[in-house]
Amino acid sequence: MKTYIVGGAVRDRLLGLPVADRDHVVVGATPDDMVALGYQPVGKDFPVFLHPQTHEEYALARTERKSGHGYKGFTVYAAPEVTLEEDLRRRDLTINAMAEDAAGALVDPYGGQRDLAARVFRHVSEAFAEDPVRILRVARFAARFNDFTVAPETNALMRRMVDNGEIDALVPERVWQEIARGLMEAQPSRMFQALRDCGALARLLPEIDRLFGVPQPPQHHPEIDTGVHVMLVVDWAAQQSMSLPVRFAALTHDLGKGVTPPELWPAHHGHEGKSVELVRALSERIRVPVDCRDLAVAVARDHGNAHRALELRPGTVVELLERVDAFRRPERFEAFLQACECDFRGRPGYEDKSFPQPDYLRQALRAAQAIDAGAVARSVEPARIREAIFEARARAVAASRSQGGAHWEHFPHQADIGVRGIGPTVTAAFEQAARAMTAVVTDPSGVAANEAVDIRCEAPDDELLLVDWLNTLILEMAARHLLFGRFEVRLDGHRLHATAWGEPVDPGKHQPAVEIKGATYTELKVGRNESGQWFAQCVVDV
Repeated sequence: MKTYIVGGAVRDRLLGLPVADRDHVVVGATPDDMVALGYQPVGKDFPVFLHPQTHEEYALARTERKSGHGYKGFTVYAAPEVTLEEDLRRRDLTINAMAEDAAGALVDPYGGQRDLAARVFRHVSEAFAEDPVRILRVARFAARFNDFTVAPETNALMRRMVDNGEIDALVPERVWQEIARGLMEAQPSRMFQALRDCGALARLLPEIDRLFGVPQPPQHHPEIDTGVHVMLVVDWAAQQSMSLPVRFAALTHDLGKGVTPPELWPAHHGHEGKSVELVRALSERIRVPVDCRDLAVAVARDHGNAHRALELRPGTVVELLERVDAFRRPERFEAFLQACECDFRGRPGYEDKSFPQPDYLRQALRAAQAIDAGAVARSVEPARIREAIFEARARAVAASRSQGGAHWEHFPHQADIGVRGIGPTVTAAFEQAARAMTAVVTDPSGVAANEAVDIRCEAPDDELLLVDWLNTLILEMAARHLLFGRFEVRLDGHRLHATAWGEPVDPGKHQPAVEIKGATYTELKVGRNESGQWFAQCVVDV
């Protein structure tokens, strides 16, 4: 009777990685021999025992013969005459088919050490094709060992397994188990790429597979391809050590873009609602746990609103907080914000950009939570309780916004309207002043950012520059028949370079309230308020 350390423990030691668990193979023993030595039998499908002191697993050397379809269709043979080489031959990859004896000598009959040095995943034998779980395992290893590649012959074998339907025998629970483990690895995108390379992604997760090749507006997504974006988002979540629910939400937040008709590309209007339906269907099909599913649904539905948080009216912010269940489950709200930030960061060049929206929404939640709902309820008729609590929370959010964070507001001025932008920087104040001007006509959060227009202005001082900026926007909107809803301003002294995003005016959708004739010098001010925030304001003629 001889015992060997096998599999991942040997592989990780040779790679210089920490060894967490050690598995052992016993050659030349029977179950009775193991029990006589004090080992505790625990295996159901084949003889596995726990060491009486260390509680590590010891399995009798065995062979496996395919006897049915799928990953459970095997006949196991364990006997004293089964050799170590025969046991290792049934394993998936050469790098997992090595052993060490009690003296530390390496047993490597299938070239695992060579493939470790070459950073290659290579199957041990054609028996690999008998177990479709191995496709998922290879993909998961690709996510863990991100400098390894799949050997061409192994990828070809995996593709044959997909083509002949062997992969269809996987039960949903096992698919989720492996996908979840892969999502928690260092670079999850490599798992999905490995599955895609062999055709398995289209069979197991078609909702993810069809995102590749679907374009997005380049002004928002320099990477353009939706599949590439989702992979960047998932990898960012992994880099930030996010939880499994956040990583799953990152993976599925844009599923609806995969079903946008090509003639509408690169726009994806209404993709959020489609994403919700697809997340629910996917979660049911592969038995995704409730916590992962519910967060993914919330992120799919409302990640766009989180990105537009600074543009939303206070009441709309409260509605968002209610939808994501922030009042009852603040910990899930935090996970929601984390997933939304991963979405923002998962674009080239956005890794270090300012993204104040999560902090603003946290601030809004704190303000709304401070409302004494019981006191409000006691002060109104029963029929108005819910409405009164909502209104009180909206007022609290509005008050908190005036104390910090970028936002806009209107102020009255005879027959015209004053617009004011407030933010931590003068550029943020200019951006918010532009949003305030759009809000005179329509809700800026309802204006899709489908077209980008470059704006350049120059003036002797900040106040004149503000008027020039707003009037240039008015001229561009009139000339192009557009409404703008999103702005990005860059200032170099008193020279302004900005991008304004918007869409053609749609009376049915936007229901424009008035027409803006121009920005005036009335009430024109640019400076800091008492709390140190920048503000930029003037009156617009309507």
